[in-house]
Amino acid sequence: MRLILAAAAALTLAACNQPAETPAAPEAPAVEVNAPSGEYALDPNHSTVTVRAQHFGLAHYTLRFNKVSGTLNFNAENPTQSTIQASVDVTSLDTPYTGARDFDSELQNSSWLDSAGSPTATFTSTSVESTGPNTARVTGDLTLRGQTHPITLDVTYDGSHSPHPMGMQVSSIGFSARGAFQRSQFGINELIPRAGNDGVSDEVELVIEAEFTRPIESAPVPGATTREPVN
Repeated sequence: MRLILAAAAALTLAACNQPAETPAAPEAPAVEVNAPSGEYALDPNHSTVTVRAQHFGLAHYTLRFNKVSGTLNFNAENPTQSTIQASVDVTSLDTPYTGARDFDSELQNSSWLDSAGSPTATFTSTSVESTGPNTARVTGDLTLRGQTHPITLDVTYDGSHSPHPMGMQVSSIGFSARGAFQRSQFGINELIPRAGNDGVSDEVELVIEAEFTRPIESAPVPGATTREPVN
């Protein structure tokens, strides 16, 4: 009996010493959608496209493209039916390099971006999968240097307004997106590490902050008629 009691006490103590399971983080509440369905244009003044790669194992070297455009066909009732098409002018590359070399131009050559042969990179969505109240996985085709490969972006819906808080008569909607691709798939093979950290990583991270706008359509005045212009 004493052995049984001792064994039971040991099992009880062992159970008490087990680490408590960490509760799952609560799911973020859904952000209200205040923008109507329709076609939206990318606002280039409030959007950024940056890429970064591991630089010789030291830090992530970050580049920015300053000329971007795009169209969002937004479905407010069923966001997974939304589509997006975006373009980046690769000649608008902006690096933080301040040395004597024209490093921005060097990265435009045929070994890197080949902007002379392919001055535009594009992304066209092919599917949208909801992953949470404010998140989605957007898959699409990325075309760079004349080559096209699929890429997946993890997208967060940040918010929307209609009209804009600054008094502009536009509906606006914003998103953040993150993704990655292998640059070697697009023929960019310069300085890919052969062993360890002796180069610039093949994997390139893509970071996007995007705002889209569309004019607010004025409601027709009841009883109003449209007159033909007098010549």
